[in-house]
Amino acid sequence: MATALFCGDIAFDVALRVPRFPDPDQKTHAFEHLVSAGGVAANAAVACARQGVDAALLAVVGDDVFGAYATDRLAAHGVDVTGVTTTPGMTALSVCTLAEDGEKRLVYTSSVSQYPPPERVRDAELAGVDWIHTSCLHPEGAAVLAERARAAGIALSIDLEPLALAHGMDALAPALHGAAVVFLNERTAAEIGDVHGFAARHRLKSVVRTGGSRGATLTYESGEIAVAPPPAARIVDTTGAGDCLAGVYIARSLCGADPHSALRAAVASATYACGHLGAQGGYPDGPTTDELLAAADA
Repeated sequence: MATALFCGDIAFDVALRVPRFPDPDQKTHAFEHLVSAGGVAANAAVACARQGVDAALLAVVGDDVFGAYATDRLAAHGVDVTGVTTTPGMTALSVCTLAEDGEKRLVYTSSVSQYPPPERVRDAELAGVDWIHTSCLHPEGAAVLAERARAAGIALSIDLEPLALAHGMDALAPALHGAAVVFLNERTAAEIGDVHGFAARHRLKSVVRTGGSRGATLTYESGEIAVAPPPAARIVDTTGAGDCLAGVYIARSLCGADPHSALRAAVASATYACGHLGAQGGYPDGPTTDELLAAADA
């Protein structure tokens, strides 16, 4: 069985659905709410595990109730959390308020759980790991992990969030170099500009650009593949959709799917997830993704 290792952040998520956003100095009542584990790396690990692929998480949580709850929830979703350690401090907290039309407002706290320290990454066990996925929120730690992946011949993918660009491309380059896949959202792609040039400079094998309701595009040396999403019954919450896409793409790739097929499965799964409240609650399992693809083909 193939194994994917996800390295990065864990958060404690609170999602609230409201009839409308309150005006200043007003309050409103949520008609639906959900508390769950979250974080870019944690979400992608859950999405991968739900597809039936072994997923392990390398991360840090604070020594608070949020960290304990988030770790327990990830384990319940089938993620191997033996690589999650505890350190003094607060686990990241994310509060997402959603209006009935799906518009969201998100507040996130920085904390000790954003990325494991470089020494923890340097000492992590990689035996039996077939794929490594990480963010670049901590460029130094990501560079250490990327170098270890290259030395061991392990496929590497990077989630390049807009926040990571604040470090500058020179700081990010050691982690990006030679990656199998770099996942970009619309904001990151807009700041980068020429995606083909970006891929060539860093010798990337491919780039996946997510486009929300337009699906996603896979850019590689010889061309591009665009995948449109299947019709969605209702958009409830887009939180974590990109993480779902990355996790499913990795899982399907490890199971032998070609890039086009892996991206189709990933886009269908992410679209399905948007019909559910919370990041991880709507991530489909493998058979459900297969059903979504069969329905799209029909």
